[in-house]
Amino acid sequence: MKIKTAVSLKRKRVSKRTIFLMKLSLTIYLVGCFQLMAISSFSQNKISLKLEDASLQSILNQIESQTNYSFVYNNDEVNVEQKFSINVLEKDIVSTMNTLFQNTDIKYKFRKNLVVLSNQKAQKETYTISGTITDAETGETLLGANVIVVDKGIGATTNEYGFYSLTLPEGTHTLQISYLGYASLEETLDLNANIKRNFELQPSSDTLDEVIVTSENKNKSQVRKVLTGVNNLSAAEIKKLPAFFGEPDITRAILTQPGVSSVGEGTAGFNIRGGNIDQNLVLLDEAPMYISSHLWGLFSVVNADAIKGMTLYKGGIPARYGGRASSVLDIRQKEGNTKAFKGEGGLGTLFSRITLEGPIVKEKLNFLMSGRRSYFDIFFPLMGGELENTKLSFYDLNTKLTWNINDNNKLYVSGYFGADVMKLEESPEEEAENSDGASGSIDFRWKSSTATVRWNHIFNHKLFMNLSGIYSNYTYKFISKNDNGGIIPSGQTFEWGSGVQNWIVKPDFTYYANPNTTMRFGVNATLYQFNPAELSNVGDNFTPEDLDKDKGLEISPYYEIEKTWDKFTMNLGLRYSWFGNIGPNSVATYHPDFPSTVNTITDIKEYQKGEVIKRYSGFEPRVSLKYDINDRKALKLGYNRNYQYIHLMSNTAAALPFDIWKPSGVHIKPLEVNQVSGGYAYDTEDATYNFSVEGYYKTFSNFVEYKEGADLFINENLETQLLPADGYAYGLELAAYKNKGRLTGNFNYTYSVSKRKTTSKFKEENINNGAYYPSNYDRPHLLNLTANYDLKEKWNVGLFFTYQTGRPTTVPTGRLSFDGNPYLTYSNRNAYRIPDTHRLDISFTYTPEGNPETRWQSSWNFGLYNVYGSPNAFSVFSTFHGDQLKTFQFSVFGAPIPFITYNFKF
Repeated sequence: MKIKTAVSLKRKRVSKRTIFLMKLSLTIYLVGCFQLMAISSFSQNKISLKLEDASLQSILNQIESQTNYSFVYNNDEVNVEQKFSINVLEKDIVSTMNTLFQNTDIKYKFRKNLVVLSNQKAQKETYTISGTITDAETGETLLGANVIVVDKGIGATTNEYGFYSLTLPEGTHTLQISYLGYASLEETLDLNANIKRNFELQPSSDTLDEVIVTSENKNKSQVRKVLTGVNNLSAAEIKKLPAFFGEPDITRAILTQPGVSSVGEGTAGFNIRGGNIDQNLVLLDEAPMYISSHLWGLFSVVNADAIKGMTLYKGGIPARYGGRASSVLDIRQKEGNTKAFKGEGGLGTLFSRITLEGPIVKEKLNFLMSGRRSYFDIFFPLMGGELENTKLSFYDLNTKLTWNINDNNKLYVSGYFGADVMKLEESPEEEAENSDGASGSIDFRWKSSTATVRWNHIFNHKLFMNLSGIYSNYTYKFISKNDNGGIIPSGQTFEWGSGVQNWIVKPDFTYYANPNTTMRFGVNATLYQFNPAELSNVGDNFTPEDLDKDKGLEISPYYEIEKTWDKFTMNLGLRYSWFGNIGPNSVATYHPDFPSTVNTITDIKEYQKGEVIKRYSGFEPRVSLKYDINDRKALKLGYNRNYQYIHLMSNTAAALPFDIWKPSGVHIKPLEVNQVSGGYAYDTEDATYNFSVEGYYKTFSNFVEYKEGADLFINENLETQLLPADGYAYGLELAAYKNKGRLTGNFNYTYSVSKRKTTSKFKEENINNGAYYPSNYDRPHLLNLTANYDLKEKWNVGLFFTYQTGRPTTVPTGRLSFDGNPYLTYSNRNAYRIPDTHRLDISFTYTPEGNPETRWQSSWNFGLYNVYGSPNAFSVFSTFHGDQLKTFQFSVFGAPIPFITYNFKF
């Protein structure tokens, strides 16, 4: 038996010096291995190049194709368009980099398979230049003015308050400042600290002939805009258009743009890319307007003399806007002359207008006041006959006060007040003709008012804030008075009223990180109150009744960033909207197995004040991309989603003043619209012509549609008259502008389709058996032509022509008799169309020489609306005469309408 003996080994102590030498040796060994690996890696790919005056970008592309390396760099530091020459044969990457960048400021570093380029010289200290750009004569801030750094080809655009910010490297820079209709300005600055620099631009019409006006400020180019479907119009452009009765009109100016239509002449509102009129957010100094026209669509509610310009977003809608699904029309009022007292106005055929503006404290506190008043009601009694007792009038008043507190703070207070009256009263002759002796009157009245308080604050050269508090109110009334007999007892009055109110708080921040990066963020909080109906003074046969008021709260934080990389620009935005329908209110519950009617109500739930009845929320992404082929050509692509939580209840083709608004709730879901759009923009070399083509595709979910024969007037259970619906729209818009010469103008053509279908789970309720049908706003072909020609020094002629496919309509197809009573039968909904419409307007403007001593300037504007008297159908209706079905056409303006207006300035 073998016994193993354990042997004890004594540990030998190792000195610290020995350990240090061992670690050092290991480190040297590993470093050497890594160096050998790197050298081996660098030597794996051999590079051969022979190029003369080639762009750095093309050289880097060829190196990438011959190796496994990719290049990373900052466009702000490394100009890849600069020219280089290189001649290497079978060289490794390190040798190639040394050869390429010798005697330059460009440095390189390796990060695995990446080569990071930097410009040592470009990394010097940066500073920011910021300020405002204003009109040299009036002191008005200019929104959308361009500030371009000539030597770098980068720049900035002023925001809605004329503010700009540019961060540039230390050194000498030449800035070019330009704006539509103004002479450009160049100034060289030595930038060695953060500075504030304000610029004033002279209107081009008042500059000397030798001043060169660059193409940037005289054209309608879409190349520089990253957003799709954006149109800008200045007050001067609006006034050049031939207008109804010679009065400049914002709504009619919008209708000259591609993709914008209406259901007919004399109708309120406008339709954008297949959407309803309630899907357009109309803002006046940030306050929402719930009606855009006077007298049911004849005239715009906003006086063109009071505005500085407007922007229509119908494709790419920035994340800061929300609450409507199809478009945003952002109208900005003038701020008032800061340097001298000025006035302008006009005496027209149907109404007159006056605008006054000037400083209260020069360049510190200034005001604007602009008013209009019609005088139809003055002339009707003079005409006698049926018009003697008719009252038809409107007025509006725009006001604004601007206080320039100091260099970093500015306060604006603006307001709008407008009202319409339409009263139809029977004449004594008509009363005598009535067999029952009844007499009375019908009175329509509607009012709109807004108030906006805004505070601009500049935190520093890069951070700008605007804080807005907004109030908007829209009310409308229908009054029927009976003086002798009829349904309403003698001497009694039936009065119905409705309205909508908004209270809005909106902090908005803009951060100018650098010339290629701008961020905007904030939150929009809106409190809605809807008053569906108030009935009063209705006599013994009626019971006064007020329908429950609806309230809603919408809160929407948002963030957007615009970033440029060389030829590529991105505008990325995200908006999150939350909406709550708030009590007190009563909500009916309906039997789930039957269509909703008053007979299928199973319960009525009462909600207390402040209690959330129903809540909805969702993300609204907005993306716009632009690729510059060169400085005159660009490709664009965009996507946006919008939620709309309020709805206009109207089952007529044209909106009426007594249509009511309802919020989303238990029975009405929010409308969701998704839109994809893309386009191409091209400018000629001298910018005489601008061209653009744009296509879009939209989907609509949760439309509000109406049952056959829906009764919406004073209906406590309005949801019983509604149907859910989905839809889609697509189209192509072509536009061309001519900007220079004696003849200027634009041409645009739109092809579009707009369809929808109802999606009720009860098949018997669905319209057209649940199949798609054209919407009321489906007008496939739309063509507009606008031209202005300077005949002589004092004469100008304006021309506008439009052609539109007739809108869809539902017509009688036969009749049947039941219990001896005749009834009409109808076609499928919107299965037919009214005749196509077309119209030509022409205007002449004569401008005599002004009086330099009195500063009085004047012009005469006269012409014809509907030159050749096209009897454009507003509606078509049919009735049986004996056994024959006869169709009649109603036209609002079936004859030429002459007009003359005297305009003045002082």
